[in-house]
Amino acid sequence: MGEAKVKSSSILGDFKVRKIGLIAGIIAFIIILIMPTPSGLTPLGQKVLAVSVMMIVFWMTEAIPIPITALLPILLYPLLGITGSKGQNGIQLFTHYAYPTVYLVLGVGFLATAMERWGLHRRIALSIVMKVGNKPNRIILGFILATAVVSMWMSNTTATAMMLPVAISIIMTMDKEMSAGFKKALVLSIPYAATMGGLATVIGTTTNPTGIGIIQETLGVELDFLEWLKIGLPFTIVMIPLMWIYMVKFYKIDKLNDINVDVVKKEYEALGPMNKGEKLTSGIFIVSVLLWVTRSLWKDYVPFATDETIAAGIAIATMVLAVDYKKGIYVLSGKEAISKAPLSTMLLLGGSMAMGNAFTDAGCAEWVAGNLTALSNMPQIVIIIAVGLVTALLTEVTTNAVVVASFLPVLAGIGRAIGMDPLQLMLTCMIASNFAFMLPPGTPPNAIAYSSGAFEVSDLMKAGLGLKIIGLIVFPLLMYFVTFGIFNVGM
Repeated sequence: MGEAKVKSSSILGDFKVRKIGLIAGIIAFIIILIMPTPSGLTPLGQKVLAVSVMMIVFWMTEAIPIPITALLPILLYPLLGITGSKGQNGIQLFTHYAYPTVYLVLGVGFLATAMERWGLHRRIALSIVMKVGNKPNRIILGFILATAVVSMWMSNTTATAMMLPVAISIIMTMDKEMSAGFKKALVLSIPYAATMGGLATVIGTTTNPTGIGIIQETLGVELDFLEWLKIGLPFTIVMIPLMWIYMVKFYKIDKLNDINVDVVKKEYEALGPMNKGEKLTSGIFIVSVLLWVTRSLWKDYVPFATDETIAAGIAIATMVLAVDYKKGIYVLSGKEAISKAPLSTMLLLGGSMAMGNAFTDAGCAEWVAGNLTALSNMPQIVIIIAVGLVTALLTEVTTNAVVVASFLPVLAGIGRAIGMDPLQLMLTCMIASNFAFMLPPGTPPNAIAYSSGAFEVSDLMKAGLGLKIIGLIVFPLLMYFVTFGIFNVGM
């Protein structure tokens, strides 16, 4: 009865937020549209600003489904005269919904679906957990490592959904007295590790391809698979052990007795030997990673090949490699691949890039930045900290992908206005958007873990606050000295 009331209350609360967001977004749109054009902003820029503000409000409150909001430029830009079918204002529109990065998301989505279908992701995760032993602190480490590794190569949302049942199975075998703190530590570690693991690669989280696409569109800077590894992987490498130490100490896991992990061994044994589907998927996975990582070595010989080209190869391979040719069984059937394609992510990417392009080309970003020129007198490290702090706070109340899609175009303009490389500000936002550890809406992994019922929002806030503080201390140091310093990204 109590649980039902909580769920009902949550649903009503979400409805109120959506309703308020819908009304607020429409009102803001109308006010900006009809008010006198602000000084320094053109009438065209005013229209773009009105649509952009409404989209940001809709995205943050989910007033309407996020993919639908992403389609608003296609409807509103032509109606407002911002652009037409031929882009008469110089603002591109339809091309953004078929941008190369969209196909990167599609190809990777096919690979993730194949791993799920044949159970390869589960075999990888369980094998890691099995190797850590039966001590509680090492079990926590095993789940953190397994989740992080899996989320590097597929959606961190999927990684979370996959690991949670295994964690719950272990918890169910324990004494209630012993399991209280361990249960929370284990379950909370999964979404946190998924988020940090997904940060490492282009394909690990929605924020990465979304941000990379906007960066390429607004700055003309291409961040390929290897280049992003230089940016994201150091944060994963540093944050994962810090996360483990923090969770063990926060919940006093190191003081618990050994735990029976036979359930993990049984689940692994139940998988049996690798089937042909797993082997073929493994082959596609290994070849794809090797091609992505080594592209800088061979791209001069195949000049038109990109990360998206490799992703397209993945998509094709999953549907042409046969597990059983006579029976017509392939790694993925065309119907299965299309039905599970990450269309929401693809539309969010397209919509955010369309908005970002218009926001920049219509002079909105420059206008916003012109009102923030005071920042130019601050040291760069202070600006980085400020942008990271604001991003990390905003991403607790809305999904990190939405924060990135909404604010990267603005930050590009601010960077140019204050004489700072825009790429530095945009990367800061992308990294800091992953430090959403305190509330369910912050990331999809948080929301999925919360839906398990293993902890309360208060638990998420208490544990997440400490981890957020650690992240906010670590990220400017790594960003300034490693990303910008050692690797010279954004310099």
